[in-house]
Order: sequence, then C-alpha cells, then structure tokens
Amino acid sequence: NPTDRHPDYTVLGDTRTHDFRTNGSFALPIGPNKLLFANSSGVLARIIEGWQAGWIVNINSGAPTSVSAQSMLYANGTPDIVGPINLKAVGVQWVDGAATPTANYFGAGALRSDDDPQCASVTTAQGLNSACTLNAVFDANTGQILLRNPLPGQRGTLGQRAVQAPGRWRFDANLKKQIIVSESKSIEFRMDLSNVFNHPEPANPTLDINSNNFGLITGAAAKSTQHRQFQAQLRLNF
Repeated sequence: NPTDRHPDYTVLGDTRTHDFRTNGSFALPIGPNKLLFANSSGVLARIIEGWQAGWIVNINSGAPTSVSAQSMLYANGTPDIVGPINLKAVGVQWVDGAATPTANYFGAGALRSDDDPQCASVTTAQGLNSACTLNAVFDANTGQILLRNPLPGQRGTLGQRAVQAPGRWRFDANLKKQIIVSESKSIEFRMDLSNVFNHPEPANPTLDINSNNFGLITGAAAKSTQHRQFQAQLRLNF
C-alpha cells in the first residue's frame, strides 16, 4: 500500500546520538604580579598584561542517513536485507597512498559490489539484460548477498536513515587583549583561529548500493571548513 507511510517513520535527520559542546576563556598569567614577568612595568607591562585566551570544542556523532536503492514502489527506495550486515559497525579508515583522500566506512575489503541477481532474469532479447545497471552488496569474503534492490512493486526492508554518517569534531580558539588609552578610549586586538589542529572532516560515504563505490568516502567535507583559518581584528572603542 503506497499510501501507508508508517514504514517511513524513523529518527529525524538532525538527530545526534552524542553531542558534546564546551567553551571557556582564561586570563594568561603574564604581567605585573602574575606568574610570568611579575616585576614588569611601564610600556612593557601594558603590552604583555591583560591577554585572554578562549576555546570552543564541538564533538558530535554523525547524522542518520539512508542507504539508497532503486525505487521499485515509490520514492525513497531502500534495499532489501538478505544477509547479516551490521550497519552500526562503521568507522573511517583512510587508504594510505591514495591519489585523493579515500576511506572505507564499512571496513577495508569487507564488502564488494556486483550485479544484482535479478539482472539475470531480464530477457536477453536485443541485449536488454546487459543494460541492467542494478548492483547488490556482497560479503567480500564469503560471497553472500547482503543488500539487494527490492523486486518491482515492492519496497525495501531496510528502512530509512539506517546508517550513521561520520562524526565531526572541531577545536576553535581565540586570543584577545584590550589596551586602555584613556578613561573613555581603548584599543582591542583579537585573533580568532578556526580548526586549530587543521583536522580534515571526511565527506559522507557513498550509500547507493547501485554504485561501484558503495561504502567509500572520496574526499573531505566542504573546503571552506577543512583547513585552519586565522582572522585578526583591531578595534578602537570610544
């Protein structure tokens, strides 16, 4: 019954199993009566005192996402589970020596893609069977079929958002200082650092069983977020 949407009930796309966030700031122990340069005075003291450092740390699980297959009943096609596969046993395993950043998400060499068995039932007249582009996911060691496309008129048994995408973690920091010029004027210097450890965030894996790259991560996330960035500001308050 294509109007029965109950099988489509699942977790929301913004669900996160774990979500840890923290931030804070502290005054650096530099300047008069501090741990470092405690006896400083004059211009030197004004320059080195009053520095503050801060941090923001975000660590969260990946978003729930769907394994896709050919839509044989209506949109949002998902595959049939026909063998033992643990879609929660995932992890980013980078491939050494790859020309572009490449990773396995279901374990190196654990899965392989090959022709879906239902392609064999397509008529050979006029070579139609060779035009079948459906793939299935096999256990690379035993050859057992794990995921396949549903038959025409049927919907897959896997359901929506069955896989958790790679998690993300980010460490940002800042450094600032305020110099008092007069009773009503001050100069504030601030340096913001994004992605301090220059940590690349992996892109989502290919989760279409009809792709020959099922389970592979090819590249990192958006380039605007994958490299360390610095931004300095100088502000006059009056």
